[in-house]
Amino acid sequence: MPKEMRRVVLRDREVSRALQSFVQARDPAFRGARLTEMRVVTAQPLEIEVTVRRAGEDSTFALGAPHVAAALISFCGATGIPLPRIAAKAVKRVNGGIALDMTIDDGADG
Repeated sequence: MPKEMRRVVLRDREVSRALQSFVQARDPAFRGARLTEMRVVTAQPLEIEVTVRRAGEDSTFALGAPHVAAALISFCGATGIPLPRIAAKAVKRVNGGIALDMTIDDGADG
């Protein structure tokens, strides 16, 4: 059976916003923190290093593909971008941003 593939590309600015929200929502220690830097450490598998500033102190840590995917999925939900619930999801670095790739397979064998 055919598979449906879908791709949503978020520009770096949108990825920064998504990561900012994700970090603040995930860890109470980062509430009130501001993301000051984001850089892709490795493209495959995707790993992004973020630096946040809170109370004048910087903290830097890495987010792997599962956390980046969770941040982008949450961002899409918050901004009204519809995503399929039942789909295999993966993230990858593309020119100018991060792509959230989704593959929908109905599971029926011909």
